Amino acid sequence: MHLPLPVQVRNQARVHLWFPQKFGIPFTPLASSLEMLGRYASKTHAVAAQLGPDGVLRFHALLGLDDIFSFRVTPNPVPANRAAHEAKAARAKAAWPELTVLPWDDC
Repeated sequence: MHLPLPVQVRNQARVHLWFPQKFGIPFTPLASSLEMLGRYASKTHAVAAQLGPDGVLRFHALLGLDDIFSFRVTPNPVPANRAAHEAKAARAKAAWPELTVLPWDDC
């Protein structure tokens, strides 16, 4: 399928196996893929799409969509993963200079 912009698909079922080594903080296994949305380092990235059996595409945004529509990257303090927020925010800012990035200390 051709999409007009890049999309990253991630399987979250095994994240608890590599996360502590990569980020130095514990990560309990997920009960569902939607649970992961509450653990993203940036609230802005915590959005999922699901194709239902009826062919309808549904979006899930447990932390809201305000940041996306405001073109803003906001930290999520729940996972205590400042390094991931700052790295993702820097990559996004490089692609979209007009993006506003809120610092970790503001959360």
